[in-house]
Amino acid sequence: MTTFGFAAKSTRCSWLFFAVPLFALIQPIPGADPSAKPPGAVRIVELRGRVVCLAEEMHRQYSAELPTNHEHLWGLKTQDGKTYTLLRGKFSEAIFVDERIRKKELVVKARLFPDTQVIELTRLRSVKAGVTQDIFYYCDVCAIESVSPEICSCCQGPVELIEKPLKESSK
Repeated sequence: MTTFGFAAKSTRCSWLFFAVPLFALIQPIPGADPSAKPPGAVRIVELRGRVVCLAEEMHRQYSAELPTNHEHLWGLKTQDGKTYTLLRGKFSEAIFVDERIRKKELVVKARLFPDTQVIELTRLRSVKAGVTQDIFYYCDVCAIESVSPEICSCCQGPVELIEKPLKESSK
């Protein structure tokens, strides 16, 4: 009987010997939320609206505190009243540095990040007299088009803001 009892204990001990390290391997990572869902997909959207300073817009709509001398955080307020925060990037740089762009009605194509109202522009167009315009900066000397109002990458000269009605094929 002692031999049988010893064998039973030995089997139980060997099971624990392997099980304890396995449980250690499947413990959740500290700080991880096991109920968190995986992030959603980035959506491509086309929006039409006007550029607003988000701080000023929140002050106007909700009486948010607004220092007299504040930095502008630019957003796009669409025709349906939604407001999106603009990430600064290659295609939105003109909005951040050129006041003329901020005064126009815009049509943008953008990446909308999941669970946010944050957009990253992938195309910028304007609307003039109801007609969608291709909008870009142009160097007359080098005949180079650019999406940014920076100096010409070739001759280092100034660039000019150009708006042209879209051709049917580029819509």
